[in-house]
Amino acid sequence: MAKNKFNKNWLHDHVNDPYVKLAQKEGYRARAAYKLAEIDEQDHLIRAGMTVVDLGSTPGSWSQYIRNRLVQLRKNPTPETVGKPDGCIIAIDLLPMEPVADVTFILGDFREEEGLRALEAALPAAANQSAARLA
Repeated sequence: MAKNKFNKNWLHDHVNDPYVKLAQKEGYRARAAYKLAEIDEQDHLIRAGMTVVDLGSTPGSWSQYIRNRLVQLRKNPTPETVGKPDGCIIAIDLLPMEPVADVTFILGDFREEEGLRALEAALPAAANQSAARLA
């Protein structure tokens, strides 16, 4: 009985959560996008030209936020780059994720050799060289 009541309470709270409603309205897959937005607004985390790797990306709301933010940060877009992010976004997860425009998704585990190789292959050349220097 208590478990059923807990589930009903959670569902009620979730359905009435203002961030859940806002996420649905703005097209984000989860309310977690607003947690990242808050951190970004406070610490200016996302910057133009960045390569961002979203580890454990599913359902994709952080990737969505990062993509939208990098589009906003693009200066003087050309006809070819209008609406495109100024940076590279790679998402990796053990679970499948619905595609996000301009995000490279890898289904795999970055802790395993195969997943790590796929991640390294997806990195832009400059970021890959920096990662090699850190290793």
